[in-house]
Amino acid sequence: MRTGFVLLFLCASSLARLASAQPEGALSQPARPPASAGGESFSLDSYIQTALDKSPEVRQARESHQAASLQWKSQVAASVLPTLSFTLQGPPYGHSTLNGYREQNRLSRDSAGAGLNSIEGTKAFEALRAFYDLNLKMSLQEVTDQNLSAQAEQYRLTEELYRNGMKSLSDLLKSETDWRSAELRLASADAETKTALMRFNVFIDRTPMASASLTAALAPGATALPELSSDLARALTRNPDVVKARFDLDRSKTAMDQAFQGMTPIFAVNATLNRSDLGPGRPTNPNPYYQMGLSLSAPFNFNFASQYFSYRAAAAEKKRSAAALAATERAVSTDLHTAFISLERAYKTHRISMQKEEIASRNLGIVNTRYKEGSADVITLAQAQLDYLSARVERAQALNDAFINRALYKLALGDNPW
Repeated sequence: MRTGFVLLFLCASSLARLASAQPEGALSQPARPPASAGGESFSLDSYIQTALDKSPEVRQARESHQAASLQWKSQVAASVLPTLSFTLQGPPYGHSTLNGYREQNRLSRDSAGAGLNSIEGTKAFEALRAFYDLNLKMSLQEVTDQNLSAQAEQYRLTEELYRNGMKSLSDLLKSETDWRSAELRLASADAETKTALMRFNVFIDRTPMASASLTAALAPGATALPELSSDLARALTRNPDVVKARFDLDRSKTAMDQAFQGMTPIFAVNATLNRSDLGPGRPTNPNPYYQMGLSLSAPFNFNFASQYFSYRAAAAEKKRSAAALAATERAVSTDLHTAFISLERAYKTHRISMQKEEIASRNLGIVNTRYKEGSADVITLAQAQLDYLSARVERAQALNDAFINRALYKLALGDNPW
């Protein structure tokens, strides 16, 4: 009997090592599983940069911005530089009809640039989410693996107690059931980790199941909530979607002005002076030809109706752009408030889950001791172990939610999400 108690003490000590408490404080990251052997290592910055370089959507937006920029430069050259032909075009002073086209191309270039910033921010956030998701799944798999080890050790302890007549067959079967349940949880966690790894790799054009290790310097920093009121004014000024919508509205205003100019006749004052010299040593023509006249002309194919409907179409496009800007501002405001609410909940959840994990760890230690002494049954022990497992999972999930929602808040604000 004395030998049995010695064995009980050793087994209980092994279980107690798995129930270490977590101190209170700032956001902390749960331990992650060791790096896969031979797996390529990624930091958050290197992974996001690789994802942006590999993204077809980002490449498309970059080419669109490049094309719009070159088109604007072409229009600037056409409106500023003289054109060598049979006649010289490009007035040295005043306004040219080419100025409107140059302004439109400038706004198109700026709109494409804002669109590129928006797509880069969105893709960077998607990469950040994939990075954090893999890190979370790896952490949860480690927690589940530790739980499986604890359940296996618990079964061996209960089996020894059963042999010594201290536990019933029902207790032994319950311990084995919990052990098998832990194996099922680990199988599920392993599948979720592989799914997250597949998404992680596909996002950067790697082999879907290639192993990877994460260098996750996930320092959460201060947990104070941002100033929502001042940040909202910032978001409505610098968010790339809002900036793009404003450029589109300005471009539609310029197009409407051009349409209005196209439906009005052109009034011009012309002066002409022709003087012909007969050559060196010859008398000058004493009667040069000169004149001044007024002209009133209409645009080519002017029938008023076409110009009127073109103007109305430009005015409708302006109203559409204004409505699009209002819708974008509303969406940005909604996204910012949603991210703020989620971030507030994540901070609170993480703080409470840390306290819950510490309580569950202490309770598991107490129940382990009582179980060793024979005063606690296997149902009580199983519940204490499940509470501790749930608390660890909740803390890891809350930490992940805090990182994700803080990045989402930055994205809505118009800042770099990472």
